[in-house]
Amino acid sequence: MTSTIKRRIARELLIFLLCAVIGLFIAYYVLYFHQRHYIPNLNDYHGDYIQDEGVNAIPYRYETPGDMFRDLYSGAGLKSWLYILTPYFALCFVRSIIWLVNALRRNKPPSP
Repeated sequence: MTSTIKRRIARELLIFLLCAVIGLFIAYYVLYFHQRHYIPNLNDYHGDYIQDEGVNAIPYRYETPGDMFRDLYSGAGLKSWLYILTPYFALCFVRSIIWLVNALRRNKPPSP
């Protein structure tokens, strides 16, 4: 492979990774940030929990980034992966529109 092809592949990989990182933040904010996870049985949970005031309080904890990464490989992972890859898909869509407009302008015949 020539160095130009390698540079294009490297540039596209960097763009993809940057979009994936942005997508991770978007997915966490939309799907997990400030989401409560209720704990049905306190004996099954050995972490920190927040308990509302009162006798019949329902213990809960907030979703964490660890929950998001665990869910990526479970049945609910498809929705998370779509949120993660959405910035890259949107960027590819915008780039294809720009390419299309430029291609149509180049092949436009001169006006008489």
